[in-house]
Amino acid sequence: MRAVLKAAQTDFVRKDKQLVRNEAHHEWWISPWMDYTSNGRERRMGLTKERGPDAKDLSPTSRDTSQVWAVGFYNRPGAMVLGTIFEDECDPRFPNVVQFPEHTVSVKFLFTDASTDEVTYLKDAPEYEAFIDVGGERDPSKRQLRPLRLLQVDIAVKDARARDTDWVFGTFIWRGPPKGDQLFDNLEPASLQWGNDPTIYDQNLRQSWINGDLRGVLYGWPERPFLGFNGRANGPADNLRSSCLSCHSTARSPAGTLRQVGRFDMIRDYNSPDKVKQHVDTWFKNYRGKELFLPEQPATVTLDYSLQLESAIFRICNACLTGGMKGATPKICRDIGYSFFDMRNPPLRMLRATCEGTSNAATFSGTTSRTDRLNMQKQTIMEPPRQ
Repeated sequence: MRAVLKAAQTDFVRKDKQLVRNEAHHEWWISPWMDYTSNGRERRMGLTKERGPDAKDLSPTSRDTSQVWAVGFYNRPGAMVLGTIFEDECDPRFPNVVQFPEHTVSVKFLFTDASTDEVTYLKDAPEYEAFIDVGGERDPSKRQLRPLRLLQVDIAVKDARARDTDWVFGTFIWRGPPKGDQLFDNLEPASLQWGNDPTIYDQNLRQSWINGDLRGVLYGWPERPFLGFNGRANGPADNLRSSCLSCHSTARSPAGTLRQVGRFDMIRDYNSPDKVKQHVDTWFKNYRGKELFLPEQPATVTLDYSLQLESAIFRICNACLTGGMKGATPKICRDIGYSFFDMRNPPLRMLRATCEGTSNAATFSGTTSRTDRLNMQKQTIMEPPRQ
């Protein structure tokens, strides 16, 4: 994982309180269609809004009011897969099974607005600036420029040595005092995972590594006894009921109906051996990249651990459903019979995604200015080579 960070270090720099790619040398690309919806990309660094941490997730004193925003990149082998899929960004084409090649790498930077008084290991961390939500407002047009600090960096590598899953996931955290480039030089490994340890119901795990030196810093208090469930790998921004691999193994389209890992109650259910067994047996199976999470629920395409792809499909079909995109219905939305549960009108009704009009030149509206959009497009998958 250090070798991966070293490779990325020459390609990313901090400039004018932004994380930017080194235009003189870069080998990383972002996915299109991550800008739509209220969680979509903000216009300064292309960050999307992540799960909001629960109280005392980030530290023993952290509150549940902090936000986490992130941006993920793929290296050239991974970007070639995305480039093939999104050759027509308004009508992406998916194979039945998405397969990233060996040595595909993704790197994801996660930032937070949490106070350094609450999350003390971020003290003296350099500030970045991005347009994020203010208070309870979720309208992207009302975001404001606010300071953020780098919280963690996640890395995923397609590696045949991970024989049970095909992937290795690692998490690093920023830890002071500042040194070197104040970015990569301050990253400390937090966890590593190459399998989900299925049928292991206690903490005698064999497929995760956790940095014990960070006990009391990232985990080890009553509300956060571990990073991932029962000691599996995760980062501080992540749900302690899950793990890195467990979360990403669910990537498929359409998404399965079983998505609520948060329903496991860490006070009531954790003290029940039967509940723990049910939780582990449901969420912590080892899937190879081409295998399907929830195989009893048919899917049009498996996505090889790529939640970015799942999110991109959701967003393009959501834009089609809600009128944000005009023109012919994208083939992927037709193929998967894309639909959404209407939660406002129980019993649940299915809403099917179809665009208006017949034009093949589908267009979509955004909340960013033309200049901001052009700057963002420079980082999209339009650039990388295609197979």
